Amino acid sequence: MTDTVTKEQLAAAADALRRGELVAFPTETVYGLGADARSSAAVRRIYEAKGRPSNNPLIVHISAIADIEAYADLSRSFNPALVRERLQKLSHLFPGPLSVVLPSSPAIAPEVRAGGDTVALRVPAHPVALELLRTFGGPVAAPSANPSNYVSPTTAEHVRQGLGGKVACILDGGPCHVGLESTVLSLINPTPQVLRPGAVTRDQLEGALGCTVDGPNKQADSELVALLSPGLLEKHYSPRTPVVLNSALTSASPLPERIGAILFSPQQLSFTPTHTVLLSSSGELAAVAAGLFSALREMDSRGLELIVVDTCEPVGLGEAIMDRLLRAAAR
Repeated sequence: MTDTVTKEQLAAAADALRRGELVAFPTETVYGLGADARSSAAVRRIYEAKGRPSNNPLIVHISAIADIEAYADLSRSFNPALVRERLQKLSHLFPGPLSVVLPSSPAIAPEVRAGGDTVALRVPAHPVALELLRTFGGPVAAPSANPSNYVSPTTAEHVRQGLGGKVACILDGGPCHVGLESTVLSLINPTPQVLRPGAVTRDQLEGALGCTVDGPNKQADSELVALLSPGLLEKHYSPRTPVVLNSALTSASPLPERIGAILFSPQQLSFTPTHTVLLSSSGELAAVAAGLFSALREMDSRGLELIVVDTCEPVGLGEAIMDRLLRAAAR
């Protein structure tokens, strides 16, 4: 059925979802921990397995953009005709690393919405994920398949290490090629807003929609924002080892002996690291994004006292990279 997953494995995973069990599967962004998005009991298992706060909503994966109105109630939108027009303008980005926040339909379990009345929907651009969704025949709620607040998984082995005994099966689709969670775009208000940056940039969205797209509102009521999108906790995507950004170091910064360095391009450092991971020989941000979470996990396994990570300009894909790093380094 795919290069890495058989038709029989997909059928078994779909059957597990129908029984209300959890299935880990690859997407182009990160591996997801999936459950039937229509079943409250199944969705509660996601929160229990991850140790996830119940006020942190989940993204729902569907197999085609045509399914959006089965799970979003656009009649409750501020302007249903305009929202439909905007979805049409974004249609070339589906499948892809983009989630859209819309008024939820009653078909989605309330636990997915974490107490709110909206739902984030996306069509993943990975053949295994799409085939699983088609075989299952319904919406799958799926946050990243890792313990809550830890570094997101980009390989099946990462899932096994973190949640191995808590899932019915893990579909191994190889490494994720994007490596950062999807862009979350709210279409709830007249001005679209990126709640969480990702591989689909604000410039791309403004070009597609032909209108201004607001960025994340750092001054917004954090509880209200958390009802709209996952991935907005101040400390998130964090290894157990403390993380500091290289740009925050000064000549007076006290440093421990065992330090890991994650570099975006070759460079001289003001200290001698114990271990180094170079994510790109040229500073290409797509390569940095694809390898960042895996590098954080590798460093976290080495018994280090500190992980120093390179930085980039928060523009385009760099906005998503720096969003993850600032949360990973939050104290």
